[in-house]
Amino acid sequence: MKKKFIYTVFCLSILSVTAIATTHIPNTEKIVLNESYKILPTPQPGFRVLPYLQAPASNSITINWVSELNNIGKITLTNTENQQTTSLKSSPLYLKLMEYSTKELEQVLEYKSGNGETETLEQGSWLLSNNNYKHSVQFNNLEPNTLYRYTVSQDGKNYSNEFKTYPTNKNWQKITLIAFSDTETEPYGKLEHREWEIHTVNPYRAGSEPRPEQNSAFDKKYGNRSRNGMFLVRYPLNQQRALNENLRIIQQAKPAALLIAGDLTQGSGYQPAWDEFFRHFAGEFSDFASHTPLLTALGNWETYAALNDGYGNADNPLPPVISRNKYHDYFDTPGDKKNPQFKDSYYRTDIGPITLLTLDSTKGIPDENTEQKIFSGKVYTGNDSVLKPHLWSAQNTESDEYITTDTQGSFSKAYYDNAFSQLYPGKMPSESDIPGFNPGTAQWQWVEEQLKDARQNGQIILVQFHHAPYSSGIHGTPPNHQYSDNQSGVAMRVFIPLFEKYDVAAVIAGHDEMFERSWVDSDGDGKGIHIYDVGVAADGLRGEKMIKTDDGKFIPLSYNTYSRWSATKHEPEYWKTNKNGVKHLIDGGLHYGHLHIELNKTVQGSHMRLTPVYIFPILDDDYELIKMERREYNDIIDIHFNDKGNILL
Repeated sequence: MKKKFIYTVFCLSILSVTAIATTHIPNTEKIVLNESYKILPTPQPGFRVLPYLQAPASNSITINWVSELNNIGKITLTNTENQQTTSLKSSPLYLKLMEYSTKELEQVLEYKSGNGETETLEQGSWLLSNNNYKHSVQFNNLEPNTLYRYTVSQDGKNYSNEFKTYPTNKNWQKITLIAFSDTETEPYGKLEHREWEIHTVNPYRAGSEPRPEQNSAFDKKYGNRSRNGMFLVRYPLNQQRALNENLRIIQQAKPAALLIAGDLTQGSGYQPAWDEFFRHFAGEFSDFASHTPLLTALGNWETYAALNDGYGNADNPLPPVISRNKYHDYFDTPGDKKNPQFKDSYYRTDIGPITLLTLDSTKGIPDENTEQKIFSGKVYTGNDSVLKPHLWSAQNTESDEYITTDTQGSFSKAYYDNAFSQLYPGKMPSESDIPGFNPGTAQWQWVEEQLKDARQNGQIILVQFHHAPYSSGIHGTPPNHQYSDNQSGVAMRVFIPLFEKYDVAAVIAGHDEMFERSWVDSDGDGKGIHIYDVGVAADGLRGEKMIKTDDGKFIPLSYNTYSRWSATKHEPEYWKTNKNGVKHLIDGGLHYGHLHIELNKTVQGSHMRLTPVYIFPILDDDYELIKMERREYNDIIDIHFNDKGNILL
């Protein structure tokens, strides 16, 4: 067996850093933690996490950063139009939850690609010091649509960047947003190339050669894995490189914000995953979040602790609570002022004429669980045409015998609430940060209030949350289906009548790690809602949920009757052998990418174009990556609005 050894060297290279902080470079002086392992770098001056933008608005902004030393920081903000300057000092807050666990200190990372090769990282080379001090400074009374420059001084190190406040809903011409989901960062992403799914029925366009086979040069280079009875070569980019390339192309669009619809890390309760996340967004690999706000949603992985007991167990119920509250520690949003106990679970962002509602889809009630056979509705088979989500607001089987109410079967609401009171002594279970989303909950009431307000103010409404309510992927079927899933997003369909009532233009979701668009028009007015799964940020490359027939074949389940386009089904691959005898992918197939959303003002009101973008790998004849190209899938959607933000037919 061949074995590759990869040594990781950390280096920070950000053009706008006036004095580079070397927080990622291990110091020669070490601290020995215990005999089992490990030696961690000494806490360094400067920035563990570079400044990153939070809670953006037309007249305010919050800027956070993380240091490893318990020293006050200073930030200076300058209005570039009138040169008015404001300086504020930070109050460092120690983040206890971010300390490494023993399992994290002892972790060994080894990757087997399926072709006989094994790759490893030097043990602990991805770890930083054990100190995390959060700094958070809010600036108010800013001018709309104005460029501001800022400099943060921390421990004698300086970092500078700039941002632009959002316009008002009257003073704007063009708004660009980018959306993706399932970044799922972790150190292992430096090694792993994910399996590359292909459609079992329609894999190739006319004239295409088949993919490289087992023991081909491509397989020997990147490895393989079988799925749905098919031999699959692995993708030519590892997950770390994929996210870097995706962000590089996104940055060229200069968006007003990047929407990340959940599953930011490969387990929020796993600290190395957060270290990796910020290397991508505010650290070693880029400072994207230092100039472009991240608008993030909670996903199922934000309640998961990976090797630290996952979703928890009877002996240790704390992992889901620790995981969620690590997310809350890093991110600051407007939240729900009437219900502050839910922290950053759901919130509203106004970007000029656009209102974005970010919801928390991570837990519904009543609880459902496929393992314990706990269901809210009757078990059924077939597709989703039997469902009546327009009646689900009643939340009972009298309205729809096949109703589903939950998105997370790995723990119950009571389990989480009780664990919350254990992690935070003095807090009651009823004070936990997990809100639920069903009718009658505080989140449901908040959503209805925000939709009504946005519509009265003539806004164009977008909604994002993690669990795709309409999906052809592995999570597309509810717990009470013959081919069930324990973390399905189908229960989120309860919101669709409300969204249609207030003319929501699009829903952005993820979870199934595929690129798909569904269209729903349950009230029959012809406007409908476009619902996207944009889970192609950097992790899995999945296709449709498959079932095995009696004759051993795998065919698509085709549960989601509202699906209108997906990359695996509607963008077949085209392979061709060149004059040198090397087979290359010319175009097509499922790739990493994002949804490009562009809104332009028009005489009638405005025009929104939603473009599914993929980043295409150009390889040489040795299958080494030459470059990544930005390409567009053939499913561009145009929506027109009047000056009141209503969809025009």
